[in-house]
Amino acid sequence: MSNAKLLRPKILVPAVIVLSAIIVLAVTATHARRPGIITWERSYGKAVRRAQTEKKLIIADMFTDWCALCKKMDAETFADPQLIKDMAGKYVWLKLNTETEEDGKRLQQEFAILTYPTILVLDSQGEEVDRVDRFLAAAQFQERVASFVDSPDSLASLRKAVQAQPNSVSARYALAERLLNENNYAKAVTEFKKVIALDPENREGKTDLSQYNVALCLASQQKFDEAIVQLDDLKTHFPSSNAVADAAVLRGQIYHCCNKLDEAQAVLREYVNKYPTHGHIL
Repeated sequence: MSNAKLLRPKILVPAVIVLSAIIVLAVTATHARRPGIITWERSYGKAVRRAQTEKKLIIADMFTDWCALCKKMDAETFADPQLIKDMAGKYVWLKLNTETEEDGKRLQQEFAILTYPTILVLDSQGEEVDRVDRFLAAAQFQERVASFVDSPDSLASLRKAVQAQPNSVSARYALAERLLNENNYAKAVTEFKKVIALDPENREGKTDLSQYNVALCLASQQKFDEAIVQLDDLKTHFPSSNAVADAAVLRGQIYHCCNKLDEAQAVLREYVNKYPTHGHIL
């Protein structure tokens, strides 16, 4: 027998087949990296740490067990294939029950969440960028969240404007008014008081409104005695302000809430006589 080694014949693989295999592998790898669902964090601390490490915003779905539209968001909006493809990897996703989870309860208080569904967009420090406060279909949700980054009216933009011009009355008032509109009375009070401190003479026409809004915020937190003090200050310092008429109505409402019915009736009777065309329906 010959001692020569038996050699297997070389099999030449056509270049087209090799290229096709490479393409298939690349496509397969891409699909493997693409999430099929949104993965939700259930810990606020972990979500913030991830956002800081990954340099991403947080989308926080604040829900309750009884909220039917929250379930609809889960079933339709957050399960939408196009939304998942476009957004799942770009954000850190956080889901918290505001009635049963401690993180959820705390954020509900901090961000004054009163309606559902509410989806907060937070930065990596946990500050609110803006929010979606109603059901939106997938395409609308994507468009709304994307608009927050550049919108001059977003909370993040309003805060940046204040940071850039801390002594700007108009910037500070815009931020305060936005916080008030979101029922975040505690934070709104702080900003309205800064407006008052910046312009005690009301040169820019925002101080009298800020005093009224401080009283409104305090009353909304059932701090009625403090609210009355603010209304007294408003009437003393700016007696000719249009806000004084609104202040009379608010004073009457406060007295009514405190069961001081005679005082409430007297204040509202005076209001009707003094401001017959002001517009409030009593």
